[in-house]
Amino acid sequence: MNPQPPQPGDVVIAIVAVVAGCVLGATAAHLAWRTGNWLGYLSALGCAAFVIGIAGQRTFPSAAAVRALGQALAQTSRPGPWDAGVSLPLIGLRITPVTLGGLLVAALGVSLMLLFEHVPDPGRVRVIRHRALEEDDAV
Repeated sequence: MNPQPPQPGDVVIAIVAVVAGCVLGATAAHLAWRTGNWLGYLSALGCAAFVIGIAGQRTFPSAAAVRALGQALAQTSRPGPWDAGVSLPLIGLRITPVTLGGLLVAALGVSLMLLFEHVPDPGRVRVIRHRALEEDDAV
């Protein structure tokens, strides 16, 4: 049995997952830069690993492995981090170890960032006070 190429639905799901990972990673990096909380970069790193895991996944056994080893031996060979994993039944997305690791690191970064959120000192917070409307009308 030869490996099946990805179907159009699989490609659309992968594109949506990659775009979501890129947007969430950029948001995490921006928030980490704006707030100075370095744990946001951990989430951005996890999102990057998630995107790399989605983009780098391969079918198992690969066509090169089948040509080199033969079909029977290629089926019994050990899959690597890019082609091992499980398929999610409802979504139809294959989760490789790289993708799952990125997802877990991103979730860990978000939870740590929320747990150790920087609370500003009330004495140093600058409150902008607006002038009364009557002052604007004075000539």
